[in-house]
Amino acid sequence: MRNLWKVGALSAVFGAVLGMGGCSDFQAAYEGCQDAGRCGPQANEDGGSDAGDAGDGGEVVEPEPTCTPVSDTDEPDPKAQDLNCDGVDGMADAGYFVDPIRGKDTDDGTQKAPLLTLHRALELIQAAGPTATRTHVYLGVGTYNEPETVVTTPVSLHGGYRWNGPGDRYWSRFKSTTPTLVNGGTLAFTVRGVTGVLLDSLYIVSSSTSTDGGASVVLKVLNSADTTLRGTRLESGSGGTGASGSAGGVGATGGVGVMGQDGGVDQAGSSRGGGATTCAVGGARTGGSSGAGVTIGDGQAGFKGFPLDRGGVGGQGGDAGVFECPNGAFCYCFVSNGAAGDNGLDANDAGVSGRAGIAALGQLDALTGSWAWGPDALIHGQGGGIGPAGGGGGGGGGGGACAATASPTVPNGSAAGSGSGGSGGAGGCGGLPGSGGLNGGASIALVVINSRVTLTGMSQVQAGPGGTGGDGKEGGLGGEGGDGGVGGTGVSTTFKVDNKDPLYTVYSGTGGVGGKGGQGGRGGAGGGGAGGPSVGVWCKGDAGITLIDSQVMKGAGGQGGASNGGNNGPPGLAQDFVDCTFVDAGTP
Repeated sequence: MRNLWKVGALSAVFGAVLGMGGCSDFQAAYEGCQDAGRCGPQANEDGGSDAGDAGDGGEVVEPEPTCTPVSDTDEPDPKAQDLNCDGVDGMADAGYFVDPIRGKDTDDGTQKAPLLTLHRALELIQAAGPTATRTHVYLGVGTYNEPETVVTTPVSLHGGYRWNGPGDRYWSRFKSTTPTLVNGGTLAFTVRGVTGVLLDSLYIVSSSTSTDGGASVVLKVLNSADTTLRGTRLESGSGGTGASGSAGGVGATGGVGVMGQDGGVDQAGSSRGGGATTCAVGGARTGGSSGAGVTIGDGQAGFKGFPLDRGGVGGQGGDAGVFECPNGAFCYCFVSNGAAGDNGLDANDAGVSGRAGIAALGQLDALTGSWAWGPDALIHGQGGGIGPAGGGGGGGGGGGACAATASPTVPNGSAAGSGSGGSGGAGGCGGLPGSGGLNGGASIALVVINSRVTLTGMSQVQAGPGGTGGDGKEGGLGGEGGDGGVGGTGVSTTFKVDNKDPLYTVYSGTGGVGGKGGQGGRGGAGGGGAGGPSVGVWCKGDAGITLIDSQVMKGAGGQGGASNGGNNGPPGLAQDFVDCTFVDAGTP
């Protein structure tokens, strides 16, 4: 919540601060003069008492005080004196009166018939042109929730007034603790191309912005001379939060291995190529080819997955059996199956984490005073790297096979061919990287471009916090390795040689299963965005600032964005002034 500056106490606080020997602690000075009964509702120049907020709404009617004219002219002053007894601190016929509660924009803006909005008063002054005689605006206390106010003609805006109500010409000043609050959105107020603008006893704020990485700016003074803030407080909202990155996608799954070929009578299964995948990082991650089957002897071993340093070892081929003829009536031969290939190695490491955003001030446009980060995308949080890929699985070994050898004459159909192994699955590709968060937006209280601005009468310029950097997001999981292929099956066959006993039975083995490909590694996390800057006064071009018993204060730099598993963003920069030239009060 904002710490509202009591505009009704400005003149008394001014004296209190000078008595304390400086203006380093405005709030303490204000509280001190309240305790002593020298400011705010406790005491005022004409001896009246504060009617409280109820009075601001018109519930309490304050009688017009007795007045003795001492001057034909009366400029609004910190003591709120009515020197010419026209019922207002100021020249009543030289200005427009505005009441944000009971005024009407269809009225003429006189003391008894005030306008409702500040915008309408400025429209009337602008329409009158260079010969306008009503160039003051007397603003009643309360809140002016109006879009950006743009001043392009010489005008003096005075706050702190309170109207008694319909039919009454009397407007008291500085007798309410309610400020004259102007809230114009994320850009509240602009003075452009004009000489001689006075903002007197106002509280002007800009809203915090919901735009990703956007800026909150209270007042821009562009190409203007002699703009004065007297007893006025500027307070900017927070800059916008930077957009967060997006999480990385899952890496591609490795290609599956090929099923081995079955064996048959007098026919062995042939080798099968491994599953194939090509990854953006790591290239080919191929499963090992399978071992071939045979019609007699040991099966062929499977081949190692690729790349060789991450691939699974191929399975051994099955052994050929040994004939046994236990009683001469029959003979048989059992063989072993091919062994499974080993799985490829998982990629346990993640991709490289992205760099965090860079804390900086951003860029202020020399013509419009608009703030942005500029075209350099590298200033924001950066995306991570793609995760590493897994290795290919090893191919399964071919099954063993045996054949009858008890007779020199072996008829056709006596061989049982073994099945070949299944090939290895390909390694999974690495996860896709998370993207980085964008930097937070700026909070700037006052922008001055090719202009002269004077801060006086205990004015305060307070920047809000910079926007929080966007979060960098985590990388995606690595892709699963492809499954290995199933081995081909073996067969059995029975025969006699020359149709004579013994009866021979031979068997062949099944090929081994191919190994599964290794899983890819997680993608790298994106870096968090940097926090946005907070600046009290930002100048550009031929810009000068005069400080008289006033204060300029930066806010806090925005918090850096987080990165789960990566690099968190740094906090934003904070400066009271950027590129400003300080001008003495007597310097033209």
